[in-house]
Amino acid sequence: MNSLIIFLGGGFGALTRHLLNLLLPKTAYLPASTLLANFLGCFIATFVFIFLVTKSELDSTYKLFLITGFCGGLSTLSALSLELFEFVQSEEYVRAFSYAITTVLVCTLSVIFGIILVKMIIKA
Repeated sequence: MNSLIIFLGGGFGALTRHLLNLLLPKTAYLPASTLLANFLGCFIATFVFIFLVTKSELDSTYKLFLITGFCGGLSTLSALSLELFEFVQSEEYVRAFSYAITTVLVCTLSVIFGIILVKMIIKA
């Protein structure tokens, strides 16, 4: 049953990533859809993980569906790596460096934002 839950979550995550690719402009300096997918994946994974740790009465099925499945299907290191490779291959070194640094900073900020949001919800 856990495998099915992860499979379904992964499918929804991958579909969400695909929709982001369709909806966001391809002309951006940095690949906006991958950046947003990674931001959302980091944020949701952090939020769910911390929320489940503090609210241990919640079923671990949520963790499997949302973190392992949905976030695993949504955020993708493979897309980031391929895009970075394409920038380097076309000798766009500043763009590659900007994208790598922006991704690390944005994803780290999304983790911090997730932690802050959970703390605000728990205090409420």
